[in-house]
Amino acid sequence: MVYRHVTTFGVTEQRWLSNLTDLEIVEADGRLLLVAANQVRGGISTYAISDPAAPITMLRTRPYLADFTYQGPPQITAIHMGGDTLIHVGQMGGASNLGVTLRGDIGAMSTFGWLFGTSLGPQVTALGQVDTGQAQVLYSAQGGGLTLTTHRMGADGALVRAGQATIATPAGTTDANLDKITDVSVDGQRILISISGNGNFIATHLVSASGALTPGMVHGADRGTGYDVPSDVDAVQFGGRTYVVMAATGSGTLTVFRLTADGRLTTVDHVLDEGTTRFQNATALETVVLGGRAFVFAGGADDGISVFTMLPDGRLLHLTTIIDTDAMTLADVTDIEARVIDGRILLFVGSGTETGVTQLVFEPGPIGATATAGAGTARGGTGGDLLVAGAATTRIEGGDGNDILVAGAGPVTLMGGAGADIFVPSRVTGRITILDYDPAVDRLDMSMLGNIRSVWQLRFIPTANGVMIIYGDTILDITTRTGRGLTAADFSNALFPVGHYLAPETDPVVTPPVPPPSTEALWIFGTADANHLIGGARREQIMAGSGNDTVSGGAGDDTLRGEAGNDYLRGGDGHDSLHGGPGRDTLFGDAGDDLLHGDDDDDLLYGGDGTDTLHGDSGNDTLYGGVGNDRLSGGDGNDVLSGEVGNDWLEDLSGNNRLLGGDGDDTLIAGAGIDYLDGGAGHDSLQAGDGRDTLLGGDGDDRLFGDGGDDLLIGGAGNDHLEGGDGTDRLSGGTGRDTLLGGVGDDVLEGNEDDDQLDGGEGNDTLFGGTGGDRLLGGAGHDVLWGGDGNDMLWGGDDQDTLWGGWGWDTLYGDGGNDVLNGEGGNDMLFGGMGDDRLFGGSGNDRLFGEDGNDLLISMVGWNVLDGGTGNDTLTAGIGRDRLIGGVGNDVLQGGAGDDTLDGGTGNDRMNGGPGHDRMFGGTGFDLLMGGGGNNVMSGGMGNDTLLGGGGNDWMNGDLGNDILRGGAGNDRMSGGAGADRLFGEAGNDRMFGDAGDDVMDGGIGADWLVGGLGNDRLNGGWHNDTLDGGVGNDWLSGGPGNDLLRGGPGSDRMLGGPGNDVLVGGMGGDVMQGGAGRDTFRFFGAMDSPRRAPDLITDFRTGEDLLDLRAMNLTYAGSGGHQGQRSLRWEHVGQQTHLLIDVNGDRQADMLIRLDGRLSLDGDDFLL
Repeated sequence: MVYRHVTTFGVTEQRWLSNLTDLEIVEADGRLLLVAANQVRGGISTYAISDPAAPITMLRTRPYLADFTYQGPPQITAIHMGGDTLIHVGQMGGASNLGVTLRGDIGAMSTFGWLFGTSLGPQVTALGQVDTGQAQVLYSAQGGGLTLTTHRMGADGALVRAGQATIATPAGTTDANLDKITDVSVDGQRILISISGNGNFIATHLVSASGALTPGMVHGADRGTGYDVPSDVDAVQFGGRTYVVMAATGSGTLTVFRLTADGRLTTVDHVLDEGTTRFQNATALETVVLGGRAFVFAGGADDGISVFTMLPDGRLLHLTTIIDTDAMTLADVTDIEARVIDGRILLFVGSGTETGVTQLVFEPGPIGATATAGAGTARGGTGGDLLVAGAATTRIEGGDGNDILVAGAGPVTLMGGAGADIFVPSRVTGRITILDYDPAVDRLDMSMLGNIRSVWQLRFIPTANGVMIIYGDTILDITTRTGRGLTAADFSNALFPVGHYLAPETDPVVTPPVPPPSTEALWIFGTADANHLIGGARREQIMAGSGNDTVSGGAGDDTLRGEAGNDYLRGGDGHDSLHGGPGRDTLFGDAGDDLLHGDDDDDLLYGGDGTDTLHGDSGNDTLYGGVGNDRLSGGDGNDVLSGEVGNDWLEDLSGNNRLLGGDGDDTLIAGAGIDYLDGGAGHDSLQAGDGRDTLLGGDGDDRLFGDGGDDLLIGGAGNDHLEGGDGTDRLSGGTGRDTLLGGVGDDVLEGNEDDDQLDGGEGNDTLFGGTGGDRLLGGAGHDVLWGGDGNDMLWGGDDQDTLWGGWGWDTLYGDGGNDVLNGEGGNDMLFGGMGDDRLFGGSGNDRLFGEDGNDLLISMVGWNVLDGGTGNDTLTAGIGRDRLIGGVGNDVLQGGAGDDTLDGGTGNDRMNGGPGHDRMFGGTGFDLLMGGGGNNVMSGGMGNDTLLGGGGNDWMNGDLGNDILRGGAGNDRMSGGAGADRLFGEAGNDRMFGDAGDDVMDGGIGADWLVGGLGNDRLNGGWHNDTLDGGVGNDWLSGGPGNDLLRGGPGSDRMLGGPGNDVLVGGMGGDVMQGGAGRDTFRFFGAMDSPRRAPDLITDFRTGEDLLDLRAMNLTYAGSGGHQGQRSLRWEHVGQQTHLLIDVNGDRQADMLIRLDGRLSLDGDDFLL
């Protein structure tokens, strides 16, 4: 079967989708909705369903009311009443008669309100609705018993009692409830199907048209089917038959019953979870019918779901197993919901330990016939057929499509045809022939052969074109489609995906009790009859004998022995010793320090007043310590121990037991098995042992130890110490300053109120701090830590963890692994630790430290400090004034809105200031700085850096290294610093300084000012009226378009004015100047600007346009004549040049020489003197 993972929705919706307990697909006002419920601190949430392949979208959420209390995992039921769709939440104290109304057309959900006109009672464990044709009937069950009640329901919610039925409590069972109920119509008869986990049974009741109830059948685990602790049930109808599928968590099984109109259940299959499947401790199942074929989906505690189809006779055939991944929430499955839409199966899965809902879509493809074949040859069609050989079938041909061909009770020939086919042989005497097996696409399922689990139980005989497999009297003769031979190496234990264990059942016999006479003496002996024996005030020894006896010791230290029979023993006053003997006995110690032994069978023991010692011994016993410091030991069997008042010691190391400490400082010790321990009031110590246990500390400073198994520990009020031990545990501290240690396994820890300490230990743990200043340690494994309210400290520990600070000033440490840290509300401090971490500040002024690894730091709201530490980190500021420090490594820094400070640190960093007036420092390394919007201050630091100013008036400094600076838009100030830098002013009126080194500068658009500084620089003014100053060195200056001012400075410079009326000042050194287009001015200030030993050259002087500005020297124009004894200027032709000879001191000698290309005819108008 082809399936696709559509989405896992809401992995961050901790409030609504963590610790999911129930899902329900509901149709409201013509719209399909998914409704989800989670644990008591959460609420109800709704989601819109469109196409099966389209992800769901969240619509509304509704938190539970503050006075709702936990009675069990909250369960949701849709009720349709008077045109409205109502949602009821069961297993919640204070909520049994409340619910919400859904409006599917607008996606709305009301507040909690009263649903029915009559109260259903304080604890609704199961609820549902059935239409009998004459009435809408509401059926319900209450906690604390096995009573099923029906009401006729009016359109206004008025309820009229229609029927009630009570199932007898199974022997040795306490606290049994009806946990789940479903309904189905069989041949027009409405039937209710209920299960009880503690009662260990499944039952049916017939519903009349008026809603009255008639008992159908009770099918208990004592029949020997093999199930234990039923957990979920569903009915499925196809091919004219009705089947009921039941999951059981204690046995990890799926049981299939045939249901008939009289309510009778007949077991047809019993499947045990194997290594290839995923329904260990089966907790949830769902069934659908598509194209006349039934599909069953099941999940449990081993991280995944298993998919089955159902044969016409009700047997399950495994199709595929979907194993949990990081992208899905298939761990510890709590519910599965499915709906057939447009030929596809839409499936949702909820988890008790992972946040979110996994949405899958299954596409079975064209479905053909689902049938038991008749006599002779049966042929399938073009679709995927499921054909089971009948008693007289000799041959089955699947034809086209992905077919399932199942052998029957006799020899048969199977031919799959085109497609990926499944061949299912059965146990026969004779030969089953498969004609076209293709190992590349076909599958061989041999789980129907019997109790066979390994290929080592088979005998393989290779043939030329296939293989022969022999098991007992069954011969499987396989011919491959290609004619290739096969060997044992071509097969594995995947041949046996599940085990079918359908054992013969027995109908248990119940023997009713008989009533009882009396005598008195120091030694009192009963007879074989039912005696009534009464002691006196002395110390008596009373031996009741066989029979159902009643014995009273009276005053004195008595010894009472019930011996055989169901006896009733009372010690009376004094320190008594009571022994029940064989039989179901009732023992009362009464006053005094008594010793009570239940001995064999299921006994009831009451210690009474005094320091008593009670031993249940073998059988399912119930022990009550009474007043005093008592010692209770359950012995063998599934026992109930209640210490009541006093500092009691309760110990029961075998069976599935309930230990109740009561008032006082009690010690409770359980062993292997599924145990329930409740310390009650006082400072108690609870030790569970192996098994899936529940521990409740109650009031007082308690110590709870889960040990092995998947345990639930609840501290209650007081400063408690909880240790989960091995297994997938759930720990809840309650009120008080608690310490929670998860131990080994994937645990859930909840600190709840006050300042708690939580340590997940090994495994993939989930920790909730709750209110108060909590300390959370994830330990080894992929952990999720949620600080909650208060100033919390969180340590992720090893592996990949997710930390949520919650509200308050929190400190988060990711430690080892690739972690995710969320500060959330408050001024938080986040430390990523080792690994590639992701840190999110949340609201508040936070400090984020990535530390080792390639980390992602995101500021979000507030004025925050982000420090990447060692590694190639990514830092993103939020909307406040943030400080970002890259640290060691090649980092990426994003400034965000607000005036931020970015420091790359060591490494080749990339940073963007974003909106706002930012300060950016590249640090050591080859860095890229992008100013973004705003007026930014940027410093490249050591290394060859690139600075991009962006919008705004930026201040940029390349510092050390060969840097590239681009001003971008705005009036920028740029300084190259030491090194051969490249500066580009781009748009705006920029001020650019090359500083030391051979720099390249381009002013770009705008009236720019360029200063080369030290070194042989290249300056290009660009557009507009620019000022260029080469500084010291042999520089190259180009003004570009515009009226530019070019100053060469010391050194042999080359200057090009470009288009425009430019002013060129060569300065000291032998310069070459070209004015370019326009009326240019060449300005000289003294003899050192162009001495005769190193004269300047003007290459394009145009008489009548250009000017030589010599005003600074106060000269007299002498034309082409000689100097006249005063400071004067004359010119002469030398070769193809015109030389200007200048006497600056009046000694008739030329102190200064200026060369002009061309033999020019100059006059006084060419000079400014």
